[in-house]
Amino acid sequence: MVTTGSSSFPNHAVAAVTVLLLVTGCTSLERNPVPIDAMGRAVIPGMPDVRDWGDEPSPHFQEDLVQSVRDEWEATGSVGGGMEALLLSGGGSNGAFGAGVLSGWSEAGNRPAFKLVTGVSTGALAAPFAFLGPDYDEALEQLFTTVTSKDVYKIRNPLTVLRKDSLTRTDPLAEKIKQVFDVAMMQKIAAEHQRGRRLYVGTTNLDAQRLVVWNMGAIAASGRPGSLELFRQVLLASASIPVAFPPVYINVEVDGARYDEMHVDGGVIAEFFLWGATVNIASAQRELGVDAAQRGKASIYIIRNGQIDPAPEQVERNLVDIASRSMITLLKAVAMGDLIRVWALAQRDGVDFNYIGIPPENAETPAGAFDPSEMRRLFDLGRRLALEPEPWNKEPPSFIQ
Repeated sequence: MVTTGSSSFPNHAVAAVTVLLLVTGCTSLERNPVPIDAMGRAVIPGMPDVRDWGDEPSPHFQEDLVQSVRDEWEATGSVGGGMEALLLSGGGSNGAFGAGVLSGWSEAGNRPAFKLVTGVSTGALAAPFAFLGPDYDEALEQLFTTVTSKDVYKIRNPLTVLRKDSLTRTDPLAEKIKQVFDVAMMQKIAAEHQRGRRLYVGTTNLDAQRLVVWNMGAIAASGRPGSLELFRQVLLASASIPVAFPPVYINVEVDGARYDEMHVDGGVIAEFFLWGATVNIASAQRELGVDAAQRGKASIYIIRNGQIDPAPEQVERNLVDIASRSMITLLKAVAMGDLIRVWALAQRDGVDFNYIGIPPENAETPAGAFDPSEMRRLFDLGRRLALEPEPWNKEPPSFIQ
């Protein structure tokens, strides 16, 4: 649930320990990683088609896209009713802003029933609520306005940290995920998946240095033993910023042999994602026989749980502050690159583009602080903006015009 986005723990701690590791090195813990030449063949046992790389064409996701339209036709009798996609970014405790936007959007009465919802990091935790619709707004508000740091992580003993894989333990967050994402919620996600809607979450495979996109509805609908545990593991992994939080080790199989993959925060690679290189929309339309006259208008809505604009600040002349500020700046640049890329895809494919983020005149909350009063402030801000007549920006910031 933490993505570095403003100065706080874990930003300063991550920067400090990163520098320390570069200087001192550390011992390695045991694991059983996938051989490098086999990484592209690793699958989840019993669920081989529930995920794929997010940076190359995916036969699994291409087939699933076509099937999703067929499922929608069968469920609704509608042909080409348009596609609304919601993209939720990382941002740690700033995820309260996105929760507020969704709540206000429901209140405004014009929130779509999204065909596709994607999320990374704190956005991954919000995505199942957004996917299931306004009936889950109250639960989403509760999660993002009452959680505290002790509900997310426990700081390790500094004397032992160099013998561990993170600064903190995330047992509290894992327990919170277990409480919130239960069997009943999984069943509802599975039902919506079978109606042709899709829920995707992104994690970073740190071994491969690649984004992995998980089809969460397919996991929920698989009926396989361990599917609920995998669903929760993926959410935890997507919210686990490396160094600050421990990676999530996901068991996989290659040619019958068992290994583990190291997964961390999806925001390491992408602050938000859509179809990108994964699927070919035009090819899917040709296969389905859907022409332009049959298709409704497709729309993308991006909720950025943070600020995209530069935030000038006088940086203290010390190693930790310089390292922390550099990390924050890097992640903001990643978010801007993602925004421009999705905007370019929308322009190419004739898709309506919509973006909202925390305005520069409104302060972010420290991403790892989890102060309920600050999270309430951001929730109320998001809700208020969503109730305005025209809350969405139709293009990225003006410097690219």
